[in-house]
Amino acid sequence: MEKRSNNSNILLVNLKTFFPQGFLDKYSGILGSESAEFFEYCSRKIPKSIWLNSLMAKPEIIASDLERKGWRLKRLFHENAFALEGVQKPGSSKEFRDGMFNLQEKAAMVPAIVLGPEENDLVLDAAAAPGNKTLQLACLMSGKGRIVAIDKSAERVKSLRFNVKKFGMSNVIAQRSDLLLAKKEAIFDRILLDAPCSSEGIVRKDYDALADWSQELVERKAGLQKRMIEAAFRLLRKGGTLVYSTCSFAPEENERVVAGLASSGGAELEKISVKGLVTRPGIEEYNGEEYGTEMRKCARIYPQDNDTQQFFVAKVRKMR
Repeated sequence: MEKRSNNSNILLVNLKTFFPQGFLDKYSGILGSESAEFFEYCSRKIPKSIWLNSLMAKPEIIASDLERKGWRLKRLFHENAFALEGVQKPGSSKEFRDGMFNLQEKAAMVPAIVLGPEENDLVLDAAAAPGNKTLQLACLMSGKGRIVAIDKSAERVKSLRFNVKKFGMSNVIAQRSDLLLAKKEAIFDRILLDAPCSSEGIVRKDYDALADWSQELVERKAGLQKRMIEAAFRLLRKGGTLVYSTCSFAPEENERVVAGLASSGGAELEKISVKGLVTRPGIEEYNGEEYGTEMRKCARIYPQDNDTQQFFVAKVRKMR
């Protein structure tokens, strides 16, 4: 079945998906002639993808074992990342229970890959629970170096610690901690801040994800994100790298936050490119706010380009 929104240019194909009119109006303005395709993809059920746990075995061995079970795997943009077809409930499998792979949306894999931690790095995963990106970092570091994975929620830290044990992340310290209360400075080589956001991008997983959406929520989250990125940057050593990401479409939560950090001095943006993935440059201006040409180095991942959820990713180097 189909329905049209109050905006006659937008065709919605999934009656289950809820889109507030303010959301429709906002992103129709941003995407223009592409808005119909954008909303159509936002209405689709998201395809399955997995991250193979190379802490347990080589990715090609795990992939072969799963294919022998009749699973259809297609390599994505990293040797650990695969699209998955023909399996209804991969999370019920013995291999998942044994920690051989993790269920993870493919766009959500990008921030950790962009951060590119090395084996001897000291890394902070600044909003880590439940640990999906923490596992990626541990794999990328071959279980070496040290990862400090924090979350301020006691309940979420429980899930983080469970997954650290389940997936064999021996180089990870998982602890309850609030990034905004950190006192130390300039100690981490790399920091991943996948910031709490208005979660606009998860509408493909949850048809009601936008039920509580409002521009006020977006602005409130943007204020929190500004404080978080500034706190994370203080913890980063000179020459270190910070990756900031959200699953929001909102320029207020993305380019505005990154531009604010860049304008404070000592932060230099680096261009993002992921082979095998279509990305678009960040927005230079929105609703009268000028973010600057440097935002073009950021990456916007739209649902219609790769059949993913939405993501925004920025990579920043600390120069002083």
